[in-house]
Amino acid sequence: MVECLKGKTAQWDKRLNAAYKSALDAAQGKQREQLRTAQRLWLQYRDANCLYYGLGEGTIARIEAGDCMLRMTKSRALELEGKDEGN
Repeated sequence: MVECLKGKTAQWDKRLNAAYKSALDAAQGKQREQLRTAQRLWLQYRDANCLYYGLGEGTIARIEAGDCMLRMTKSRALELEGKDEGN
């Protein structure tokens, strides 16, 4: 199950990177710099947030951490694409 989550997260990570690059290319000046700053901080937040779940008790912690990475990465990719999860 953990490997499945990793595979799906990798797919969404590729999509996130493409969406970020596209948004960065479209942004100019201060907005471009702010997007860079926001993305760096978002990555730190995602990693710290999911680590919280990973430090939980038992083997379920790895699954919860993997699910966290998948959900957050997917959500950010869709956000940068200008979509919401309902689309």
